[in-house]
Amino acid sequence: MKKAEATLISWLIIIGIIVSSFTWLSERVGGIGIGIIVAMIIGLAIFVNIRKTMNDQKPFDDLARYVFNNRLHPDEDRKINSKLARSNFHRAALIRNLQIIRDSIDIALSSKKRDTAESRMNLLLERFEEIKKEQSALISFEVFDEISNVIQKTSIEFNTKLYYNIAVGYIEKAESLKTKKSKEKYLDLAKDILDEGIEKGKGNGEELKRVLLMVEQAKTKSETYGT
Repeated sequence: MKKAEATLISWLIIIGIIVSSFTWLSERVGGIGIGIIVAMIIGLAIFVNIRKTMNDQKPFDDLARYVFNNRLHPDEDRKINSKLARSNFHRAALIRNLQIIRDSIDIALSSKKRDTAESRMNLLLERFEEIKKEQSALISFEVFDEISNVIQKTSIEFNTKLYYNIAVGYIEKAESLKTKKSKEKYLDLAKDILDEGIEKGKGNGEELKRVLLMVEQAKTKSETYGT
């Protein structure tokens, strides 16, 4: 007997057993009874699947939180990505987006270079939009809500930090120079960027005005004493 024929006979036997069992059960409990049994089996299958998903979801939620809340060493980043890529490509893509967002938040809120800060802010917003549209179902609602709140707070803080950090960079540059002309050049640049931030009114105006007062005092000192 050929292998294909043996396989076909095996399947016919299995189907015969299933049909005979169904017929036997139908004769004893009737159509309603069979419906109830089928519903119970489906319900049990759904319950088991939900439990399995929950047991698998929590460790991944914890990983997502860990990656989002900590700026990891590149070696640890690669290790996490490599492990996930072998088991779940979609989860690996989400974790990579969270890593990029975490790094971008830190750089956007600390860089004294405008193009760097703005490009990083745009990048993290792009990656968060991708998570919202394509990957939010991979994490629990609680974790997504935590991430969303941090992004919202970062967006607000960025409107202050952008101008504050750039101004501080100019002030530090001014303090490192010796000539009056050079000092005033960078103090003027600091004043201009702070004026822009205050005028746009998106950040913390009081904080920007406080730094602006420091700049104006430094300019007055430079003009008066030539230092």
